[in-house]
Amino acid sequence: MRTRRRIGPGGRDRGYAMVAVVAGIGIMAAIAATMIQSTASRIETLTADTEAARLGAAADAGLQIALSGLTGEGVGTKWAIDGRVEHVSFHGVPLDIVVEDERGKVMLNRMDGENMGWLLEAFGVPETQRAIAAASFADWVDQDDQTQDNGVESEYYNPRGLSARNDGPRTVEELGDVRGFTPALVERIAKVATVDGGSAAFDSRFANPIAIRAMVDGRDDSPEIIQRRRELAGQRVAIALDDPDIWKDRNVMIRVTARGSGDARAERVQVVTLTGKRSHPYIPLWGR
Repeated sequence: MRTRRRIGPGGRDRGYAMVAVVAGIGIMAAIAATMIQSTASRIETLTADTEAARLGAAADAGLQIALSGLTGEGVGTKWAIDGRVEHVSFHGVPLDIVVEDERGKVMLNRMDGENMGWLLEAFGVPETQRAIAAASFADWVDQDDQTQDNGVESEYYNPRGLSARNDGPRTVEELGDVRGFTPALVERIAKVATVDGGSAAFDSRFANPIAIRAMVDGRDDSPEIIQRRRELAGQRVAIALDDPDIWKDRNVMIRVTARGSGDARAERVQVVTLTGKRSHPYIPLWGR
């Protein structure tokens, strides 16, 4: 005959206690896993922040390296200002540094519709869009209210709370307000254009070939363009930077890119006026 085992008064409580202990262990394990995941996430974020800070510091140092190369003693040792890439490093961080003469860029604040047409043609913009954008730019900068063929005046922009500038653009990004200029086109133009050329005229000696075409005569085979292409390709010695006047009252843009692992990078851009004076060799204009 089978005998039934009776559970004593404390047996059932001990069973409940065991279930509670197991449940508590599970809860603690879940909490621990959450904490580990959160900690790992914070560590990953901290690592990314540290890398960003390291690259940012290196990019800032790159600006100072470039300024030193532009303002050091002896004109024969100064860096080129024609857009060539200088490859240096700072504490193991590779830096790409480009210095561009603002006088050698497309000067948007000194252009008319014809110049803009040449620039857009150099970029391969389709003829219909080119005609609209060039004429609209001409109407944007001229001081009359007469609409050119394919152009528009203030009444076109008024619904957006805008009006034609009736003067040269104040920023490169302002082109985005002008009819015919898409964001992608403005981005392309921004790489070769400026409104910070100073009071001096366009200078082709250190210019981008596209800028020469847009600012001079619209030709792609002019002697100046051929010469600059040969210089930039290393086929012809670039103009010697041995004239002290080159460094007087000249605006240049310094662009520094610090590269980390993968796609990590930091960029700094600074426009300065080179004074040619030993006491204060440059004046910062703007930067980002």
